[in-house]
Amino acid sequence: MNDIVRQSPLPYYVQIKDLLREKIARGEYKPERPIPDERALARELGLSRMTVRRAFVELSREGLLQRVRGKGTFVRGSFAPQRRRRRLDAIGIVAQFDWTEVGNSLFYHRLLAGIQQASEEAGLLLAIRRITEPYEAFAAALRQDAALNGLLIVGQYNPALLRQLAQIPLPSVLVDSCQPDPLEPSFNEVNHTADRAAYLAVESLIRLGHRDIGLIRSESDTSFNLERQGAWERALRDHGLPVRADRVYPIMCCGQAAFATVRRLLHENDLPTAIFCVGGDEQALGAMAAAADRGLRVPRDLSVIGFGDTAGFSGPPLSTVRIPIEQLGATSVRVLLERFTEPTAPLKRVMLPCAWISRSTCDCPRREAAIVERT
Repeated sequence: MNDIVRQSPLPYYVQIKDLLREKIARGEYKPERPIPDERALARELGLSRMTVRRAFVELSREGLLQRVRGKGTFVRGSFAPQRRRRRLDAIGIVAQFDWTEVGNSLFYHRLLAGIQQASEEAGLLLAIRRITEPYEAFAAALRQDAALNGLLIVGQYNPALLRQLAQIPLPSVLVDSCQPDPLEPSFNEVNHTADRAAYLAVESLIRLGHRDIGLIRSESDTSFNLERQGAWERALRDHGLPVRADRVYPIMCCGQAAFATVRRLLHENDLPTAIFCVGGDEQALGAMAAAADRGLRVPRDLSVIGFGDTAGFSGPPLSTVRIPIEQLGATSVRVLLERFTEPTAPLKRVMLPCAWISRSTCDCPRREAAIVERT
C-alpha cells in the first residue's frame, strides 16, 4: 500500500480511505474477499489502530466495506452507497474552562494534551464548550450544536448538570467526573482509582514512625474524596492506630485554604506530625508554605504528601500520588470512538490506577525520633 503523506493537510484516516478505494477500484481487493485487518494495516502505515479503524468504519457506512464480527472486513459484493451518517468530526469538551483558561491548571492542561494527541491520531477536531447556567439552556445549546458528534465531560460532579447532559443524544464519556447516580450510570466513564496508592502513601508515613497523620481533603463528598479518605482510614486501622475525625480537614481545593488551615493548627499548637493532602498537590504546597512561614522545615518538622503529581518544581521535591493524567485523556478519546462505532454496546467504565511516588517531603517525626534515640 502507498505510504501516507505526512505533510498532507488531509487527516490520516481520509488518506487511508482514499488508498483503500484505489485498491478496490484496481481490483487488488476483490468483492466479498477480506482486506488486511486493522492491526496489520496500522503496522504497515505506521499509524494507530484507532485511525485505521475510523477509515474502516466510515467506508462501511458508505457501503463499500462490510465488517463481520469475528471474521474481518470484506469488500461488498455490490457496492451501493448508503446514506451518509453524521461523521465524528468534532469532539466537544464540556468543562468549566475555555482555551484561554486551560493553562491556569496544570492538571487540565496535561489532560487536554492527552485528549489532543489521541484526537489528532484519529483525525478529529476538538471544541471546548464552557459550561454556563442555567444548565437546561446549556444542554439545549449542545443538542442543537451541529458541529459536535461526541462529548467528553471533564471534571464535573454536579448531578443537576450531569442529568441534563445525559439527555443529549450524543456518544458521551465522563473524564475525571462522577456519575449523577452511581447506582444507575448514565455515561461511559474514564477515571482513576487511588485506593491502593493512597493506602501505600499513608503506610509509608506509619513505617517512618508517624502516629498522628492529618488528612486535608476537598469539601465535597465525591467518590474520589471518599475513596482517598477510606484508604487513609484503612491504613491507620490496619496498623492499630486510631481514626480521629478531628484530623480530617475538609477545605476548598486550593493552596490558600491549606495554607490557612495549617497556619491555624500551628497557632493552636495542634499540628500533626504528617499531613496527607488528597485534594491535590496545590494543597500540599500551601501546607508547606504555612510551615515555612512559621520557621518550620519540611520534612524535618512536618512530613507532607500531595496528590496528582503536578508540582514538579517544588522544593523539596514533593512526595505524592501520581494520577495518569495524559493517559486519562487519551483513553477517553478511544472509549468515545468505540461508543460511536457501537452505540448500543453496554456502558463502559475504565479505571486507571494511580501510583505512590516517594520523594523528599517525608521523614521520621522529630519528637518520636528523639524518643528512639534515648531508648
